[in-house]
Amino acid sequence: MTFDDEIKIKISQLSDPPKLIDNWEDIADKLSDSFNWKGSKIDWKKTINYKSSQLFGNYSNWVLVIKKFIYDNEICAEIKKSKVIYYINDSSLNFAVQLTYKQFDNFLAFAVENIPQHHYFFDSSNKWCLVISSEGYVDFGLSQKNLQT
Repeated sequence: MTFDDEIKIKISQLSDPPKLIDNWEDIADKLSDSFNWKGSKIDWKKTINYKSSQLFGNYSNWVLVIKKFIYDNEICAEIKKSKVIYYINDSSLNFAVQLTYKQFDNFLAFAVENIPQHHYFFDSSNKWCLVISSEGYVDFGLSQKNLQT
């Protein structure tokens, strides 16, 4: 059984499982086109309302810090406006996940605790992106290219 298969099974067992998307390359390409990049990472200096925080401790501690970061910085308002939220992983998974706001918190905790590498959460119009890096940072910014209200 591959890592993808293991994670897909675990996702299917969540109380409100999100939709899995096997053909995720177009989703990743749209995200890539919507933000400026510096090497393999988003160039956060070229985003609007950029926020960042360092993460310490184990992954369970990270979840609490990330959720506090999201609510303290009113990022939850942007996320809540999104009808569709996508999740892609830097390199561990070969599929994307489609979420609703209602599924977001539960899946965020699941992803951080069970899936290695970098985590990218973004809305279907690629207006915003939340990244949790394996180096221990959470970053959020609005796209200068796709900022539409």
